[in-house]
Amino acid sequence: MKNTLYFIVALTFLFSSCGSENNTSAVKDTLSAKDSVKKLITETLPPDDDFKQFEWIYSSFVAASTYNVKSADVFIDKEAGLWVINSDGAMPTMVHVNSMKGVLNYKNDTLIPIDGKSMVCELKNEEIAKPDCDAATFWSKNGCFTTSNNTFKEERIWDYAGLTDDDAKKVEELSVKINRVVMNTSLNMKMYFMLKNGSWYLVFLDLRQPCSA
Repeated sequence: MKNTLYFIVALTFLFSSCGSENNTSAVKDTLSAKDSVKKLITETLPPDDDFKQFEWIYSSFVAASTYNVKSADVFIDKEAGLWVINSDGAMPTMVHVNSMKGVLNYKNDTLIPIDGKSMVCELKNEEIAKPDCDAATFWSKNGCFTTSNNTFKEERIWDYAGLTDDDAKKVEELSVKINRVVMNTSLNMKMYFMLKNGSWYLVFLDLRQPCSA
């Protein structure tokens, strides 16, 4: 979306420059053309949560998250932060962080042993895989999947993650703001993204391995 806005600004400058040496009538005509082009572009753009739009955003997220903490932190909302979900035996645990430091594999102080090559994958716009303890990989299908179906809200993990009442309330309120879910079965990772004011943020990261209890 930001690149598109830059394109609109460039077009605006172009039209304004072309009319700067003309009379008032010509300037009005130029402004009219400028506004028409801007309207045409904005009306034909797909919505922010469209799969193709999100696919580009996700590729940027992968590049950032496998580069360094500063780049990855762009995808963490300052207010919401990031909740990292793991498991302690049969029960899930949830840790709230405001930075990827100590979360991604940069200096061995990590919760996530990220494999950069495995992070790069082709997203399939379909329902995510489900646990299947009879399958070799413990998933019903393998690969990278994304859906706009808010599976996190349905699972209600916060009800049995040992959170305080205050934290559980924050998680529940944040859960309804999820716009996209991504699953990478090779990494046993589920990523939950929120769209806020035209920008995407990772708000929940589920690292639990299926059938491990």
